[in-house]
Amino acid sequence: MPFSRFGAAILAVVALTACDDTPSFTHYVLALSWQPAFCESHRDKPECRELDGGDFAAHHFALHGLWPNDGPGEGPNYCGVWPTTKSSDQPQQWCELPEPEISRETRETLARVMPGTRSCLERHEWIKHGTCAGIGDQAYFDGMLHLAAGVQATQLGELIASHVGRDLERRQLIEAFEATFGAGTGRALTLLCEGGGYLSEIRIAVKPAALEGALGGEDLYLDGPSPAGSCPRIVRIDPAGQ
Repeated sequence: MPFSRFGAAILAVVALTACDDTPSFTHYVLALSWQPAFCESHRDKPECRELDGGDFAAHHFALHGLWPNDGPGEGPNYCGVWPTTKSSDQPQQWCELPEPEISRETRETLARVMPGTRSCLERHEWIKHGTCAGIGDQAYFDGMLHLAAGVQATQLGELIASHVGRDLERRQLIEAFEATFGAGTGRALTLLCEGGGYLSEIRIAVKPAALEGALGGEDLYLDGPSPAGSCPRIVRIDPAGQ
């Protein structure tokens, strides 16, 4: 058998053994970080050493990731990823991971709204989560950017941006979210805080259809138990450089 045909047959078998079964999931979890609070405990990261009060991430949510999910725990990960690549998915080795195949425009937008790209966070997000999203690299990151922009434009995004360096009650954050998306939609929102009640991240459960079109209440995933948050009654919106 000529090498081209024989090699193709061998590669096909190996590829099948390297891939997981096609994953199933019910929704995505959009994770948006509050970068000043994140940097309180990650001062050594490039994106934190460079953060100042004039940066986008000092007044807006920073994009963390978009995770396929099928329940209260973590969803499917590393779909069709070679074991050697998976073993390289460590924070200090993210820049050794393959780059996602995305346009120059998308990459430039990510560099602004996802400060973690300075640590190659986008490579980690694609390898661990994006490979299980059921869509290609470009659609995954474009969808992520679309959702992040939609959330930033909500009353919740505006409330937080206008209270940098100040305190808010946890209920105010939920009420602002529901003022945009409707009563009861707070079930889709998880608020995470670090020591001292500093808001560090929000997570929003969305249906797959939410990746396209204007983000509305019908796009939120409200089934199943609501994930437990970690914010106290009073939440602090940390300013950059503190």
